[in-house]
Amino acid sequence: MSTISDAERYAKQLNGTILFRGVPEDRIRLWLIRANVDVETYEAGEYLFRKSDTKDRIGIILRGRADVNRESSDGAMHMSTLKRNDLFGAASICGGGVSYVTNIRCRERTRVLIIPEEEMLELLSENRTVLRNYLCYLNGRIRFLNQRLDAFSKNSVAARVMTFFAAEATERTYFVKSFTKLSESLCVSRATLYRALDTLEEEHKIRRNGKEIELMEDYQS
Repeated sequence: MSTISDAERYAKQLNGTILFRGVPEDRIRLWLIRANVDVETYEAGEYLFRKSDTKDRIGIILRGRADVNRESSDGAMHMSTLKRNDLFGAASICGGGVSYVTNIRCRERTRVLIIPEEEMLELLSENRTVLRNYLCYLNGRIRFLNQRLDAFSKNSVAARVMTFFAAEATERTYFVKSFTKLSESLCVSRATLYRALDTLEEEHKIRRNGKEIELMEDYQS
């Protein structure tokens, strides 16, 4: 971090991120002043991370949004959208220079804090709160990926869709932002997704109200 004013500027925001939750702002500020970290700005359409990258680093979104996509010769599958205070690149730490499995592309002008691997490892070794937060974050990602794998292992598309809703719903309600992106995330066509939704509604496992999906109380995961 180049200046004390920059450290003052970002310490309060970082206190609200999962990585620095519970760490006093003054400690974050002192770390920013001495740490070998950078704040970088990317324009809409630019990549934060590419599959071809091998740099080991973690990033935190300070402003803006970026899409995480799995891209191949068959097209792109949208995985998630990163927003303010979100962490990315955790899998690159101690990754041994292995390339990433997804691309992260800015949806709009985006500012990020970049923490190189060595700086991150030093931070983890000297601050137990950050270490605990980091392990909790990784645990949450593992659980999320296990839920996705469970969904994809189901024999029927309807079962996969139901498992996805059960994992992602808040108070038994899931709001679909885009049926196209949902179908891409589940690796099915939109027509197949709609048929699965019809089946689930006929079986009284969900109730649809536009893009709002309500999970019925009698559903057993």
